[in-house]
Amino acid sequence: SGGIEFGQNPAVLSRLIREVRRATSLPLLVKLSPNVTDIAEMARVCEGEGADGISAITTLQALVIDVETRRPSLSNGLGGRSGPAIRPGALRMVWQCVRAVDIPVCGVGGICSAEDAIQFLLCGASAVQVGTANFLTPMAAAEVAEGIEGYCSRHGVERVSDLVGGVAFPGL
Repeated sequence: SGGIEFGQNPAVLSRLIREVRRATSLPLLVKLSPNVTDIAEMARVCEGEGADGISAITTLQALVIDVETRRPSLSNGLGGRSGPAIRPGALRMVWQCVRAVDIPVCGVGGICSAEDAIQFLLCGASAVQVGTANFLTPMAAAEVAEGIEGYCSRHGVERVSDLVGGVAFPGL
């Protein structure tokens, strides 16, 4: 479609998920782009076309300029921004997706610690992914899991699933 990112167009995303769903009975988890006006709408499209779950979010579109050459640092121009800087936006989008659909939402975006992961769980994510942190610390995911276990132990939480959706928003 002329290079359009399918995750930014509800009609294109709908058609893609429908075709994938027809092609397989395997679980279908769709990773959503944050580069949209309304991520809840995109989540509803996924659910409506038969996705089994959502992973929110992938990288933010980004651009870095080499000031010496006055050209983009990446050969194709745009790239993706990941890591801790996107976590607050990712948390908001996970929260919005959870409120919009009945299928599980996996939270991803800047998780570097157990505290980060717990924030996603409290926003309603039923699972989390550790990505960029693994580049710096190969054992990051294991450390996050251990930290979640410690948090649960300190706070008398029997099951990690008991944290899911546990954030209190005044007035909501």
